[in-house]
Amino acid sequence: MGLPQSGLWVKKLWVLLEVAVHVVVGKVLLILFPDRVKRNILAMGEKTGMTRNPHFSHDNWIPTFFSTQYFWFVLKVRWQRLEDTTELGGLAPNCPVVRLSGQRCNIWDFMQDGWAFKNNMDIRNHRNLQDRLQAAHLLLARSPQCPVVVDTMQNQSSQLYAALPERLYVIQEGRILYKGKSGPWNYNPEEVRAVLEKLYS
Repeated sequence: MGLPQSGLWVKKLWVLLEVAVHVVVGKVLLILFPDRVKRNILAMGEKTGMTRNPHFSHDNWIPTFFSTQYFWFVLKVRWQRLEDTTELGGLAPNCPVVRLSGQRCNIWDFMQDGWAFKNNMDIRNHRNLQDRLQAAHLLLARSPQCPVVVDTMQNQSSQLYAALPERLYVIQEGRILYKGKSGPWNYNPEEVRAVLEKLYS
């Protein structure tokens, strides 16, 4: 499951160095070879579908790469992945979450119900549950086809599922049937579709 505490800190230090080098090299390359770096980033964006949204131009997200905010976010995500406790076929953590009504429940309850770039929504870090619920209402305004819940302020769901910035799972009867790679570059909704089609065929 988790790494021993001393091993975890060594890995965190290594990740810090990796991310620092990644950001510094990326920033230098972006300054020296802006067109080449832009083409490479766009190629990754095409692979993941980020470039297909006509309301979300690459000019909104490429300039945010290799910034100080980018560094801290990537570092946070990579550190969180070191503490990933989910395993394919293993028991899915039943973390506490909060419905938008304020009702507290667990993630399994949610599962049983059914099934920051530029020019993006500017949502600051949540300081309390009210901030988090208010941000979730922005998603509700887009009429999602699924129930919406938020993590508690302890971020237990996000930590146990290593969900930052995003990750897709298929959970049935408390067991993890599918654990996708972390997004936005590596997740694949088509894999989820295939798993669900196989389950319900």
